Amino acid sequence: MMMGRLGFVRSHGLGVRLAVDEDLPFLQRMLYEAANRPGSPWPAIDVSMEEPRNKRFWSGWMREGDVGVVAEDGAVPVGAAWIRRFTGDELSPLDDEDVPVLAIGVERHYRGRGAGGRLMDALIEHARARGIHAISLTAGLFNDAALRLYRRRGFVEVLRRGEGVKMVLGLD
Repeated sequence: MMMGRLGFVRSHGLGVRLAVDEDLPFLQRMLYEAANRPGSPWPAIDVSMEEPRNKRFWSGWMREGDVGVVAEDGAVPVGAAWIRRFTGDELSPLDDEDVPVLAIGVERHYRGRGAGGRLMDALIEHARARGIHAISLTAGLFNDAALRLYRRRGFVEVLRRGEGVKMVLGLD
């Protein structure tokens, strides 16, 4: 074991587990990290989480059909990824109500160290096991590292709009 940058003891490997109801505050924090562009002013986390584009990813967590995973270094959560189907007012113009949408976030000091890939692999495995046929996401074109991760996992670009891109992964 070795001491991490934040002063906690961490093991040599990351574990990934299924997300549970009690993970909601951590999922919100990871969504906050993912939803705000580096180098620009960020709203307070409570304000950001109430924005409809963000609230739809966590309101009522966990509801039927939600699938999520949490990466941990020892017992410390360091990242999360989850998918959720949207209906009605939750749907954005880019969503398909038959295809769940991905949210993923990793603590800054764990980025570039394989946590995102481990999360994606586990989430894709759980989605396939539940009979999910596709996953979609939207990402900022500025986020090169995330786009590389998505492409490596098989996501393909289906639409560009402004500074964003919609990607889809077929699971069949």
